[in-house]
Amino acid sequence: MSLNIFFPTEAMRDEYMQKISSMFQNMKSENDCNIYEKTIYHTRFQYSYKKIPGYWIIIKLNDNSLGKSICSKIKEIIPVFWHEEHLFFPREVTSLTQMKKLWFQKYNFIQEPFNPDAWKVFYKETKRHWEEGRIEVAEAALMLIYRYNPFFLKKYRRYYLFEALSYYYEEKGEVGRSIQYLKMQANLQPDSAEPYLNMSSFLLLNGFYEEAIGVCKIGLEISPKDIYLRNNLLIAYLNCGYFEEAILYLQNLIKREPYSSANWKLAGDVFSQIRKDRLAVICYQKALAVNSKDIQNILEDIYYGLGISYQQLGQFEKAVGYYRRLLGNQSGEAKFLLNLSTIYRDVLHQFDEAERYGREFIRLYPQNGYGHYNLGLVYLSSNNLRKAKWHLYKAKKLIPSYSPVYDAIIKLKQKEKPTCK
Repeated sequence: MSLNIFFPTEAMRDEYMQKISSMFQNMKSENDCNIYEKTIYHTRFQYSYKKIPGYWIIIKLNDNSLGKSICSKIKEIIPVFWHEEHLFFPREVTSLTQMKKLWFQKYNFIQEPFNPDAWKVFYKETKRHWEEGRIEVAEAALMLIYRYNPFFLKKYRRYYLFEALSYYYEEKGEVGRSIQYLKMQANLQPDSAEPYLNMSSFLLLNGFYEEAIGVCKIGLEISPKDIYLRNNLLIAYLNCGYFEEAILYLQNLIKREPYSSANWKLAGDVFSQIRKDRLAVICYQKALAVNSKDIQNILEDIYYGLGISYQQLGQFEKAVGYYRRLLGNQSGEAKFLLNLSTIYRDVLHQFDEAERYGREFIRLYPQNGYGHYNLGLVYLSSNNLRKAKWHLYKAKKLIPSYSPVYDAIIKLKQKEKPTCK
């Protein structure tokens, strides 16, 4: 027979163990025998039981009349809501008011509202719900902690669960709730720009460009030199059509920090976006010439920007030169491989090279329809119709709404027709 009892803190477990011990001492003096040894054959402390965190005590009793009697007496000492069979550990959300009441009772928050031991166990329970997919239960628990002991969440990055909830709701398309949790995270990190960077990225991805501008500005007040926030602010400006504001912001930035490669790179990005490619090239080259300490983090982006700008200007040999500098050391998306393949296919007519880079792109992104479309065109241009057909029909399956694929398939069918003599 087993008696499994939860306690929210180590001190409370020890207190009630002392009460149980006193009960046995009293029984021993009355009956002149050791009742404990006759009824309990094993006692163990645990920090988790059936994946429920807490200060647990597991008591194994003899399954006889005396053991059952002692079990009943121990249960009378321990509050019933800490007995395993009555312990509150929700598997789904019910009434939030009722959940709050039962959690407060379980963790003794009314009598000891700021006991760090109890809050740690409650936080572990919150994480357990999250890890086991009970997202709404974890959400309810986290909101309770945020409301009644926000300072607890500030320590040891415990607020990361707000970021996790934000990603969860962003994936579900609930952008409002996603932003709500990032704002809560920001409240817990008043000196950090990270939540504002996350918020601005969410807003940009979901088309809320005006809102992103405001969020970026708040983040930049906290961390004025954050290159990612600067980048997000410029993206927001451009998507809103605020080209003058973007250029003015960059002018002021470069005026304050003229020897920052990152600033010149951002200027190149803006000019590239608004199709002022000659100015973009000047800024990218200036970023290389300045060669500040931050250049290693953005060098690949500068090369890629120069490749794009030279390609737009029709200076394909220079574009190829910068794209090729990215070979073998790209850390992000290898979109330049597709650009290289296109230039070798349509401009330089070097189909072996076009195939080489096209195949490498497909190796990295086998489900990219545009990559298969490009490789299909390479094979179509080199009259390898069998391979052209395979890749073009693969592209049709992956990007069925992309009309150039159908034009290419028509050309393929025309080439496949036998020539009439």
